[in-house]
Amino acid sequence: MNPVAGQQKPLIELRPWQHGLIFLLACGLLATRRPDALFHAQFWAEDGRVWFADAYNLGWAPALFHTWGRCFHTLPRLAAACALLAPLSVAPLLLNLVAIAAQALPVNLLLWSRSSVWGKLPFRALLAVLYLVLPNSTEMSCGITESEWLLALCAFLLLVASVPESPACRFFDLSLVLLSGLSGPFALFLLPLALFLSWKKRGRWQWFLAGLLAALSLIQILGMFFLPSGSDPFNHRNAGLGASPQLFARILAGHVYLGTVFGANWLANHPGRALFLFFVCVALAGTALVAVCFLKSAMEMKLFLVFSAMLFAASLLSSTGHLRAGVTAWDNLAANPGVRYWFFPTLAFAWSIAWLLRSRSAALKSLSAVLLCLMCFGIVRDWRHPAANELHFADDAARFAAAPPGTTVSIPENPEGWTIQLLKHER
Repeated sequence: MNPVAGQQKPLIELRPWQHGLIFLLACGLLATRRPDALFHAQFWAEDGRVWFADAYNLGWAPALFHTWGRCFHTLPRLAAACALLAPLSVAPLLLNLVAIAAQALPVNLLLWSRSSVWGKLPFRALLAVLYLVLPNSTEMSCGITESEWLLALCAFLLLVASVPESPACRFFDLSLVLLSGLSGPFALFLLPLALFLSWKKRGRWQWFLAGLLAALSLIQILGMFFLPSGSDPFNHRNAGLGASPQLFARILAGHVYLGTVFGANWLANHPGRALFLFFVCVALAGTALVAVCFLKSAMEMKLFLVFSAMLFAASLLSSTGHLRAGVTAWDNLAANPGVRYWFFPTLAFAWSIAWLLRSRSAALKSLSAVLLCLMCFGIVRDWRHPAANELHFADDAARFAAAPPGTTVSIPENPEGWTIQLLKHER
C-alpha cells in the first residue's frame, strides 16, 4: 500500500485577516439589500417600543430580566443598552449595525476550519453564498429582533462543529451559545440535538454544551410559564389556528419551496382546486428532494434538516402576527411571504439543493443545477428588501431632546400603529 495515498490532504484554513475581510464584505453585501437601514435608520416594532424604551425607562440592567412574548431576549436588550450611550437620533443605526453583524457571522462560522465536517471549503463557500443571497427572507434583513433567529443558526453551527481546542475558542463557543439560549426559545430546540450529539460522540465537550442548553431551556421555561410578559400593541386574538391540509400544502409549497426558488410570492394566499393540486405536487416534489438529501447527507446536514423542521412546526403551531378579527393564524401565515417563520425551512431547502449537487446520481446533479439556476431569478427578484416608511425620526429625536425632564414623549415608529413611549430623564 502506498503510504502517500493514505495521507489526507492538509485542511485549508483561512487566516484571521481573511476572516475579517470576509466579515466586512458580508456586512457590505447585506447592507445593499436594505440601504435605508444605514442611511435612514429608524426603529422597527420591538426595536423601539420594547428594547430601547425598556432600557431607557427602566434602566438597562433591570430590562435584561424582563420577558417579552414569554421569553427572555438578551441580545436585543444588550444592543439597546449599548444604544443608550449615544444620542437618540443614532440609536436605531446602532441597533441595525449590531443586526447586520449578527447576520454576517454565520458566513465566518461556515468558512471556519472547525466547520470542515460540512465539506471542503468550496462547498462551504457555496452554502455561505446561498445564505447571504437567500430569497424569501425580507423580514430577516437588518432587524435586531430577527437577529435571534440568526444567532440560533450560529449556535447550531458551533454545536455540530469540531471540538474547540484553544481556551479562546471554548470561550467564544460558550459565549455565543449562552447568548443564543437567552435570546428567544431556541435553546429548547437545540437541546435534543445536543443530547443526540453527546450520545453519539460521547465527548465531554458535547455533554457540557448539552448541560448548558438544558439550563438555558429551564430559564426560558421559567419565563414562559411563571413570569409576566409585556403586552403587544396589536390584538393577537383570532378565530383559532385554522389548520387544514389545504392550507398546509399552500404554505409549504408557496412560501417554502417556491419561495426558495422564485422568491417571495402570494400564491399561498390564493385558494382554489386547480391551485391546490399544483401546491400538492410542488409540496410532494420538494419534500422528496429534502428526503433524498436527508438519507444521503452527512449527520450535520441531517441535524440541520431536523432543526429546521422543528422550528417550522413550532412556527405553524404558535405563530404571532398582526391579525385582523376573525382571521385564523394559518390564514395569516398564508398571506405573509418573507417572514421569519420561513427562514429556516427556506435555508434548509436551499442547502438541500446544494447538497444534491454533490450526488453521484447524474439525474440528481442535473436537477440540482437546474434549481440553482432558477434560484438566480428569485435572488434578483428579492434582492432589495422594501424600505421602512419614512417617519422623520430625526425630527422626533430633536423633539425628545428639547422636552423638559419628566415629560413622556410619544414617538411613532414602523409598522403603522406602533409608538415608543419615553419618559425624559434629567440626563
